[in-house]
Amino acid sequence: MPWVLSVLRAAARSARAREDPGAAIRYLLRALREPLPEGDRALVLLELGRTEAGGHPAAAVRHLTESLGLLTDRAPQRWEAVPVLADALTRCRRGCQAAELLDREARSLARAEPSRGDLVVQLTVQRLLTDLDDPTRRTHLDRTIAELEVANPNDPVAVRAVAAVRASLALGTDAEADRVAAQARRALEGEPPTGLTTTAAEPAVQALTWCDGLSEAAAYIDRVAADSRPDTPPSSRILVAMSRCEFGYRSGDVPMAIDAGRDSLDLLSASRGNARAALATAALVRALVEAARTDEAARLLARPDCARLEPDWQWTHLLEARARLALAHGHVDDALHDLLECGRRQLAWRRDNPAVLPWRSLAALAHLALGDHGPAERLAQEELDQARAFGAPRALGISLRAAGRVARGPHARRLLEESVDQLGGAGAPLEQARALIDLATLRYEAGHTRIARELAQRGRHLAQHCSAATLSAQALSRLRDFGARPRTTCTVGVQALTPGERRVAALAANGLTNREIAEQLFITQRTVENHLTAGFRKLDITGRRQLPAALQALDTGS
Repeated sequence: MPWVLSVLRAAARSARAREDPGAAIRYLLRALREPLPEGDRALVLLELGRTEAGGHPAAAVRHLTESLGLLTDRAPQRWEAVPVLADALTRCRRGCQAAELLDREARSLARAEPSRGDLVVQLTVQRLLTDLDDPTRRTHLDRTIAELEVANPNDPVAVRAVAAVRASLALGTDAEADRVAAQARRALEGEPPTGLTTTAAEPAVQALTWCDGLSEAAAYIDRVAADSRPDTPPSSRILVAMSRCEFGYRSGDVPMAIDAGRDSLDLLSASRGNARAALATAALVRALVEAARTDEAARLLARPDCARLEPDWQWTHLLEARARLALAHGHVDDALHDLLECGRRQLAWRRDNPAVLPWRSLAALAHLALGDHGPAERLAQEELDQARAFGAPRALGISLRAAGRVARGPHARRLLEESVDQLGGAGAPLEQARALIDLATLRYEAGHTRIARELAQRGRHLAQHCSAATLSAQALSRLRDFGARPRTTCTVGVQALTPGERRVAALAANGLTNREIAEQLFITQRTVENHLTAGFRKLDITGRRQLPAALQALDTGS
């Protein structure tokens, strides 16, 4: 019956529109059972492969490969299939085949369609990003960069992609933070990214964040979020959610980090084999540990996809996050094992930089807890030397704190005081709170009780502001050890609201619906509901109509 194919394809499109890829796949598989001409079969295979690419990359590889075999060299659909097939191959851990495919198709396109230089650039950029994330292909990066620059010196996509990759690579060299940040800024110039350039922007956002360019990176991500529409590709939403998780953690907004981390994992759940899931999980685990939600962190790390510890660089971050959870539980030997493996992988990937992962600081403190002063001193000093050379204040402050913990006498005090100053200037309240508590302990042991109490109270105030329950409890314990009688934490009223809860409550008070709030803040409706529920409880109200009056205390300062 000649109408069967068109009906099945229309049904598949409808299923994709309502976000039901399973039904779309079933319709398209049924369509392939029809006696189709080669041209129609190629198009159905292409639709099927694109639908399968997120959750079933191995099946997508089979169907897209068959589709390419049926499409002619000049068929426009060919250039829809190639990028999706290359991505699916990469997620099936077949990066070499992905790179060969992109190389071959870029050369073929340049010969067949000389006017489509933009498509050639996109394929070459995808090849560049494939090489960046594949340890077996990294030796080819310099050649690919040179080819891009020579062939496309003025193409904005090529220029920005090269700058992003160079910024990422420079993190593992002797480059200084200012130089790396300059490359990252170049990659983020111009209009917010779309399509492939979103993926190319990600290493630049990461590099700028690690170089303490947090406000610039956040402003860029806000532009990406503001330009998003309901049909925005998942890659943009994932970039925004993952970035905001990191921003929240570094700026001391732990609830925001947790909400954005959950959002990013929800978005990544449909993308099987995506290495960014490890990076997103690591970021969320760190935030959960700070919020004393260690059970939830442990459940995340117990998932089968987190237990494999793949060789990709993103999984190195998961090792460091797992070590933080082990330290929170007092499992120092397990933490040290993970941290040393983390360091080995960072060195192998040529990403050994304390601004990326301060594994030596954590390992030094683990050695110290085990009574191994020699290794602790060596690791702390190595990281301090690295951090001073790189020049990012946050990384330097973290390294100074570890060195101060390991050192003794007046030298330890000077290191911790410098750590507090560096972290304050870097806008890293969470890390500054840690350094303040350590400095308070040192001053108390030296007999300076009043100063110790003041320092510990400052640390507690910062920890409470960050909603860092674990650190806040530690500061409270220190204060009691010092003989102080601190007031209990404020858990009700406007002052108890987290920054995220305040933002959502303010928008709800202005009459926005949950959906409108989610779209404006680029978070999920579930996150909006959670914020409002927590806000209603803290403000002792029962609904949205009471919000304007309840929030007046925030404006008046009462």
